[in-house]
Amino acid sequence: MENKQRNNKAFTLIELIVALGILVIVISFAGEIFKVSIDSQRTAMANAEIMQKFRAITSQLNSDFQGLNKDGEIFVVWKAVPLQNKEYPDNDLDGYERFDRIMFFAEGDFQAYQRYVWGGGPPSENVIRGNIARICYMIAKDGTTGPEVLDKPKRILARTQHVLTDDKELPYQDPGSFSAEQWFQWNNLLQYDKISLEQWKKLPVNVKVDMLSVICDVDIVTGGSIGTSTVDKNLRGVSIDPGDPNSMHMLLCEGVGEFKIQGWDNTQKTWLPEVDPDGNGNLSDSHFYHNDSNNVPGVLYPWPLGASSINHINYPSEQITRDNFNSVPGLGRALKFTFTLFDSRGIIKGGRTFSHIVYLDN
Repeated sequence: MENKQRNNKAFTLIELIVALGILVIVISFAGEIFKVSIDSQRTAMANAEIMQKFRAITSQLNSDFQGLNKDGEIFVVWKAVPLQNKEYPDNDLDGYERFDRIMFFAEGDFQAYQRYVWGGGPPSENVIRGNIARICYMIAKDGTTGPEVLDKPKRILARTQHVLTDDKELPYQDPGSFSAEQWFQWNNLLQYDKISLEQWKKLPVNVKVDMLSVICDVDIVTGGSIGTSTVDKNLRGVSIDPGDPNSMHMLLCEGVGEFKIQGWDNTQKTWLPEVDPDGNGNLSDSHFYHNDSNNVPGVLYPWPLGASSINHINYPSEQITRDNFNSVPGLGRALKFTFTLFDSRGIIKGGRTFSHIVYLDN
């Protein structure tokens, strides 16, 4: 019988090892490409979320300041706190975080988001409407905890809106006789003031000091030049609890790490105030009273109640008038808002910082 030689060949062990090695490399590259693609998608989604927040904030700022009423009062308080958590970048490299706040009156078509009425009585059956509102922007507290204690991604930018109304069905609030609980209700729960703009401007000085202290969470108004507030610190400012629907009307944007407000100074051709104006690390020229955390800079417009309190910036109080509006330190022709935004999932670790300018010389 004739033996036939087999023509089919099998893989050698070396060939199998080489093939498996190539397969492992291909799978590794595919896995890395997949990981990069997923990371890129997550980063893109985080950036899209941040940009959505940016548009929401700037759209609201533009709308409110377009209707700025220069016959009403404007109160700006600037607060700088030494940077607590080095995990997050210091964008302006001055070693401080900004927690600025501003109150002003604006004209427009306003209505309350909910019908809570003074004293906690039954809700008003009518929608509360008006063409003038008192508006305030600031980073909110978490209960009685100040925003500077919270991690940057957990901070919330608040916007309060109180419609000025003479609605006969709504009870009057007398700020001269508020209890501690009523101060909190007035600033956090109520969405209207049963008062005209002219009546607001004519309120007694001691009452006005308490009201401004509660609205902007400040100890001494304009460095103590017009008086000292008598209201407990824990009752001042805006307090937002995401689990409480009664506070949601004040929530403008979550994940706002800093909120910085500056006015254009036409004399020095710069934005102020700054913690370190020349950026040399020496704070002797600071616009802030950095050795006294209770004596914060601010400006209250207009005169005769108005005053300016900015370190190294002297401006006569009697010139804080509408005719001189463009030269008032901290106001001027424009305001620049700078804020750091974080995405909800913490993808962009340091957040992104933006600046937005609104013009006031209308």
